[in-house]
Amino acid sequence: MQLAERMAHRAIGSTYPNPPVGAIIVKDKTIIARGWTQRNGSPHAEVHAINQVRDKKALEGASIYTTLEPCSHVGKNPPCVDKIIKYKFAKVFISEIDKNTLVKGKSIKKLRKRKIKVIVKNFGNQTKNINKIFFNSLTNNLPHVTLKIASTADGKIATKLKKSKWITNSVSRQHGHMLRAQNDCMLVGNGTILEDNPSLDCRLRGLESLSPDLFILDSSLKIPNNYKIFTKFSRNVFVFYSDGKKLSKLNKKNIKYIKVSKKGSELNIKEILNKISKLGYMRILVEGGSHLSGSLIKNNYVNEIQWFRASKIIGKGGVDAVSDMGISNMKSTKNFVLLKSKNYANDILNVYGKD
Repeated sequence: MQLAERMAHRAIGSTYPNPPVGAIIVKDKTIIARGWTQRNGSPHAEVHAINQVRDKKALEGASIYTTLEPCSHVGKNPPCVDKIIKYKFAKVFISEIDKNTLVKGKSIKKLRKRKIKVIVKNFGNQTKNINKIFFNSLTNNLPHVTLKIASTADGKIATKLKKSKWITNSVSRQHGHMLRAQNDCMLVGNGTILEDNPSLDCRLRGLESLSPDLFILDSSLKIPNNYKIFTKFSRNVFVFYSDGKKLSKLNKKNIKYIKVSKKGSELNIKEILNKISKLGYMRILVEGGSHLSGSLIKNNYVNEIQWFRASKIIGKGGVDAVSDMGISNMKSTKNFVLLKSKNYANDILNVYGKD
């Protein structure tokens, strides 16, 4: 099951709108196949593992270990449980029951009805962490939000002239590109795009195709239509806006405009996260400016912070990493737990989780 967890990790960030799942097939105490949820969720991990076995007769009497209960309903894919029954597996080890009401124990009942032994037991810690993100999107309609910040040692993300290239070094930036590959989508404010006209893609060799879909906060649609985010890729780009006036919109299949309400002077961030979750995205990487970062932290929507700090000082006048959140006393601070810390060629990466 720990190996199945590793397979699930391979799938993180590429399985939208399905959860990342890992599967291992064992016959006569030997691993004969391994699988993980494939790109865009098809095929599922169990079927991917089964497909690795050329002689399907070898599957009779085998055991399959999976990090999440196999599906039992017809969706984009046929039910995985039917494949397990078809090839006469003897045992199915499940790390966690699926909380999706379309599944939730139904596969287990179906397997046991066919005299296939089912063992439900969590053998590792990582599976729960992986599945928790999927379950939270189902029950609370909220995605897992990872906030990435690249700042100086004194917490500045740009000079007073809003110059920010490059605060961190190339090693840190490579890690940042890996974060893009490991998330279903990205969320940014229009300020980030208007200032730098970035591509916001994954530029690690071999992983370019994992550049995530993009969500942009652009209340009055100020971003020019010829900017890189609209012209360079065929990935999905969603633009949240609120202004009801006549606005210039691009007529492209991969670019969609979503009107949302305002909360005060800002776009309603909860409504935005709910809409992203309803579209099936479970993991969001936020690379916004200080205002978006502050809004997400203030409203308790940040699950994880990946904070890169360079050994540089800008001082007064630089742009703060997090905008003013109106906190006047220490009791009101937003608390996070330091999960790990790494040194990247003199840059420090601190990873924080919710307290």
